[in-house]
Amino acid sequence: MIQKKNLRKASGLGIILMLVCIAVGTSCSATQQSPTILDITAVKGGFGKVSITVKNIGNFTAENITMSISVQGGILGRINITKICVGCGNCSNSIEPNATKTESTAEAGKIVGFGPVTIMASVEASNAERVNKTFNGFVLGFLVIVTK
Repeated sequence: MIQKKNLRKASGLGIILMLVCIAVGTSCSATQQSPTILDITAVKGGFGKVSITVKNIGNFTAENITMSISVQGGILGRINITKICVGCGNCSNSIEPNATKTESTAEAGKIVGFGPVTIMASVEASNAERVNKTFNGFVLGFLVIVTK
């Protein structure tokens, strides 16, 4: 009789323990990063630089963002500038929904030269797929013109 009571208590305790494990498991998975969507919305030329604007068009905050801009070409292929931003102390490493973030090649060096260039921009986040876009441009001395 005592063994039956202990068996009922143990099985009841086992069921409660399983329910707690299921509840904890679902709450842990709910705190994982939700997927979102990024888009490169603008590319602009300028005086010795190129800048891109990225927008979070998803419903969740994009985390651990990596943005990359590469400008290559010109006469004799002498223009070769690449800027990769992974969130330094000067900027945020996340983008809220419907917010934008801009990055330029200015920190990587001045673009100087003459001739057509290819501008490759990419952005990715730990919870968003990588987006790549390629643009055409022309460099005239220090002036970079994006022709798309």
